[in-house]
Amino acid sequence: MFQVCKTFSFDAAHALRGYNGNCERMHGHRWEVAVCLEGPQVNELGILVDFRAIKAAVQAVTADYDHNVLNDVPPFDAINPSTEQIARTIYLALRDQVAAAADQARVAYVQVWESPTSWAKYWE
Repeated sequence: MFQVCKTFSFDAAHALRGYNGNCERMHGHRWEVAVCLEGPQVNELGILVDFRAIKAAVQAVTADYDHNVLNDVPPFDAINPSTEQIARTIYLALRDQVAAAADQARVAYVQVWESPTSWAKYWE
């Protein structure tokens, strides 16, 4: 099995609705995102998935997040923009794109850090 991963970042604010504490107030993070794809074999060039393709897919999924208030961006206008939900949302969006574009690869997981010591990971 092969696995390829690429990291990204974006800056955005959020507030956790209904949270009893500081995180209920608007605050910002530099969100770090790791996207990992896996598959059983590489192509004739020895590549599972081109890193440029991963970059383009993630940038398309997160384009509305950067320098924005996540609470105002779908689906976070309806669900809490927690680190867990951000990881899940990115995973689900990429899962469908990767399935359509890559014969042998699938999204293994998406990991999102809101700080250097706090992160969430989503996979299926």
